[in-house]
Amino acid sequence: MNAPGKGPRNAVTARYPNLGTGPISTEPNRSPEYFEKEREKIFKKSWLHMGREQEIPNQGDYIVKDVEVLNSSFIFVRGKDGQVRAFHNACPHRGNKVASGKGNTKGFACGFHGWTFDNQGALVFVPDEEQFFDFDKADFCLKPINCDTWQGFIFINADPEPSETLEQWIGEFVPGLEGYPFDNMVCAGRYGCYVDANWKIIVDAFQEGYHVAFVHARSIPDAFTGPANPFAHVSAVELYERNRRLSGYANPNHVPVPSEALAFKFGATLTQGSSADMSNLPIGVNPERVLEWCFDVNVIFPNFRFDPGQGWYFADTFWPISVDRSYYEIVLYMPAPTNAGEMVSQEYTRVLMRDAVREDLSTLESCQRAIMSGAMPTMTLSDMEVAIRHQYKVVDEIVNAPE
Repeated sequence: MNAPGKGPRNAVTARYPNLGTGPISTEPNRSPEYFEKEREKIFKKSWLHMGREQEIPNQGDYIVKDVEVLNSSFIFVRGKDGQVRAFHNACPHRGNKVASGKGNTKGFACGFHGWTFDNQGALVFVPDEEQFFDFDKADFCLKPINCDTWQGFIFINADPEPSETLEQWIGEFVPGLEGYPFDNMVCAGRYGCYVDANWKIIVDAFQEGYHVAFVHARSIPDAFTGPANPFAHVSAVELYERNRRLSGYANPNHVPVPSEALAFKFGATLTQGSSADMSNLPIGVNPERVLEWCFDVNVIFPNFRFDPGQGWYFADTFWPISVDRSYYEIVLYMPAPTNAGEMVSQEYTRVLMRDAVREDLSTLESCQRAIMSGAMPTMTLSDMEVAIRHQYKVVDEIVNAPE
């Protein structure tokens, strides 16, 4: 691709003629019937991001996560063999949950009738066991769900026989991200909220730069835009079978405010842009080695995005609840601070990310209301919104595929 802000008009979409250039129907964002098809055909058959192995680092560590689109609760636990496993959080006796929250344990006990399981899911104790008929504890383990990890990210797949492995699902990102220091960073900030909007509308807001000059005029007024690139054109776009990647622009003439300059002094921040030395970046991060670069936007279908920068990354997940309600979570990762200066720098970045994300979210519920009203049956997209066009194409092909 050409340098950001320059190059031929409509050059990106022209590389993907199968996407077309016409308006996009908003029906997928307002139809309850369409949403139920997404639940069945997409979310019950896709690899879904659930967090990082860092959340359960030690043997016996566990965490419970509810997934409303699957109507399920899951336990993620590191067994005595060190392996991360996932189980339905449901006692096979009568269905009561056997765990909540997080912690460290040798096993799980159902509070309804006392059935007890080890941290590898095996049923080890049943009160009054002799009263059951033809009973074998081996037949009543916690029900597992397909679970795998990539680069420390944990994924599950509710399909009993997934059509692809996790590595195949992630596809093009696998070789390009080898060597990125995911494991050398820790959670520096986490935010989550319910949004009265369809999950795709929320994803839309985070995979284009067209909004930056307007939505972020207060928090980051010129960090990602400038005279050479006033509308935050991206420097690279790659659309794959399901997934997609964009590289964002950083204004080299951005002048930090005093607090921002102090944060720059002690660590990498969201608005700092890249350094001239990119030798520490794997080939899949800023692949075109553009100097005017802030971070990449990597979307793993259907609802996970991770954005690596130089010295930090953040990851967010977009969870459907109903056709017009979702849960959004974003987590910022940075190297563990080693002194007070680095702590101050990271606090600045954490708060800046919070403010920018709140700006991003500020438009979504009004967009959903307009769509639900029927006032706008279609969306008109620019060349720089090609990732959105790709998203709706992929979703629709899966939802309307023959049985």
